Amino acid sequence: MTSEIFKNYDVFYNMLISVTIMSNAQTDELEADGRKIVDFIGKAYRLDKKFIDLCSDVILEQLTPLARISEQQAIYRTRKVGEPFSENAILLDIKGEVLNTIQNIGKDHDTVNSSWFDYTHYKTYEPYVRFSKLSTTSSIGDITATRQVGLLKALGIGCDKDLDEAKNRLYQCVMWGDIPSMHLLSYCYKLSHNKEKEELFHQVATLCEKYLNAGVTVLPEDAKSKFSDEACTYFVYISSILQDVIIAYNKKRIDFSFIEAISSPDLDYFDKMRYINAYDRKEWKNVTNSSAKPGKKLGF
Repeated sequence: MTSEIFKNYDVFYNMLISVTIMSNAQTDELEADGRKIVDFIGKAYRLDKKFIDLCSDVILEQLTPLARISEQQAIYRTRKVGEPFSENAILLDIKGEVLNTIQNIGKDHDTVNSSWFDYTHYKTYEPYVRFSKLSTTSSIGDITATRQVGLLKALGIGCDKDLDEAKNRLYQCVMWGDIPSMHLLSYCYKLSHNKEKEELFHQVATLCEKYLNAGVTVLPEDAKSKFSDEACTYFVYISSILQDVIIAYNKKRIDFSFIEAISSPDLDYFDKMRYINAYDRKEWKNVTNSSAKPGKKLGF
């Protein structure tokens, strides 16, 4: 059954990092919140309950002993060249990848206190405190933190439950090419009883899973015939942002101002593509915060 986890590596990794970023402690409260997180992600990916429960058990029971960076290094030192790797060894490697990813969050930005994600020691767990730290970290555009804030808002862990705010934060990640957020956003719309938007972002996720990392910006005709025009248009925006902004300018962190600007309902398709293609000119800033002097005094 563990082999099913490897076949669904992306979703399992998403579950694992979403639980581990809360804390590496072993407390009843963390386990309860962790199971809620895994269950929510599993349902967002439309997985069956048996598999979701398996992921919960592996993450919150089998892998909890590996909690600190030093323990990961100790495991590596015991390995010998040529020895066969067990399924558990592979799972421990995935947990090690997660620990390293968390350890590096916000290290090069003064807004974030790097000790918040220092997993050389056990972290205390208090959901409201953790949410506050993650919210601050999300302000620099870190995708992992921003997605986590959206997830916690949807669940009401460490904060008041707010599906609208959850959708806003997840949408920011979606436009920056984060596929897990596409599934989460679709599920949030399901919880909001908006079947049209639920299906739209499920289609966007499906398209991105197949074509985004392949570098495709022009969908083949057979894809266009299977998916809605709106889903295909979203894919073009997301893929173009990935290729022409994120990769071209090494913009790993979400540019919230840019996403806000090109998401304006006042822009048509060609305006949005022009701003994406000419990202470095910063003309898109005039959509939301114009530098042109107004004809009359506004506001105060």
